[in-house]
Amino acid sequence: MTILKKSMFVLSVMTLIGGMSFAAAAKTKKARVAKKTTVRKVASESYTCGSEKITVAYPTTKTARLTTKEGKVYNLNVAVSGSGSRYVSKNGNIEFFKGGKEAMYRGSNGIEKSCTKR
Repeated sequence: MTILKKSMFVLSVMTLIGGMSFAAAAKTKKARVAKKTTVRKVASESYTCGSEKITVAYPTTKTARLTTKEGKVYNLNVAVSGSGSRYVSKNGNIEFFKGGKEAMYRGSNGIEKSCTKR
């Protein structure tokens, strides 16, 4: 009878251990759901400045990305302005200003051009 009791005890312990490992495996195999990513649409505007055509995108409230028709891209930062919005490149050689219906662009050649929205 003692052999039967020992066998039942061993069988019970093995069942308990097996059940615990099964439960642990089930917890680690839960499906992982990817976090939903949101894509924010960036506002952009196109202008004709003299003979030049530019596009200005606004990725954040403090930056603008100016692209010329030749494909040159300039990253601009917001700058102090009496009224309207003024953006200037890091070294100050590129500037874009818009206020009301008016816009102005100063390119790398230093010439200021009045712009109209396309």
